Amino acid sequence: MAIDTSPQAPRQTVVADQEQRAFRALLDAMSRPGTIHELPEARATDGAWGSALVVMQCLLDHEVTFAVEADDRSVHEQILRRTGARSDVLAAAGYVLADAAHALEVIEMASEGYLEEPERSATVVVRVDAIGSGSLRAVLSGPGIETVQSLAIEGLDASALHALIERNALYPTGIDIVLVDPQGRVACLPRSARIEVED
Repeated sequence: MAIDTSPQAPRQTVVADQEQRAFRALLDAMSRPGTIHELPEARATDGAWGSALVVMQCLLDHEVTFAVEADDRSVHEQILRRTGARSDVLAAAGYVLADAAHALEVIEMASEGYLEEPERSATVVVRVDAIGSGSLRAVLSGPGIETVQSLAIEGLDASALHALIERNALYPTGIDIVLVDPQGRVACLPRSARIEVED
């Protein structure tokens, strides 16, 4: 067996380990809606978008499409460079990254799939100010939740969650939401979950 002794080898190992840990955190968060999980540490140079970029790197590859709805256009270029995924318009993209200011627009326009092809629904990643604290509270029930699960969110308007409830009313169509904050916390609101909003 050949061993890669190039200077890049240790870095490649670290990156692969970070991606595996991020993927496990996302799987746990999606299978247990509304619970909070920790992502591996993001690049310090990515600032407030670091954890969101960790999530997108975990989800995207050259076979899928993505869109970005955020005022910071450099985020789009970072995703293109790091994932090889193809950029597409919001309504057709398989994955969408948005800041909280654009969350309502994205939830209203992202693809919810079709009854014959629910797998064509979008996964929307929303960067919020904080998960686990805040004035907005979502109460979840359904698959993966024993009774109910409460999730506090800071920096997201309640209108976005109300729009999500409408878009997910005809399961199995709908939109899966991944919430991520700059502190590296992640929580998921899959389309299978029933959501009530306390704001």
